[in-house]
Amino acid sequence: MIEYDPGSGLPPDPVEQRLRDALRARADSVDLPHLRPAAPPSGRARFRLPVSRPVRRAVLLLVLAAVVVGVLFASARWEGPRQAPPANGPSAPPTPTTPGAVTASPDGGRP
Repeated sequence: MIEYDPGSGLPPDPVEQRLRDALRARADSVDLPHLRPAAPPSGRARFRLPVSRPVRRAVLLLVLAAVVVGVLFASARWEGPRQAPPANGPSAPPTPTTPGAVTASPDGGRP
């Protein structure tokens, strides 16, 4: 039994005294043979989310889909800018004219 500490000036509480006695008895019952030697953990430690397997699969699929979209977006951006057609280029290739042919005038050939 643990003795009363006269330095505190307070009388011991019976519940606290019983608790101290129980803890002291427990501590005295454990000896060196009862303790097991320290052993390194077996296997590799692994981080696991506290969620079910279907939720983990859904998250994995969403992450993979995001990666695919990111790769496609990045590859489209790496193509570079497309070249614009020339500004004042001909819309149709010129047709060759034969010598002595009559060409139509814009006013319909009227004098």
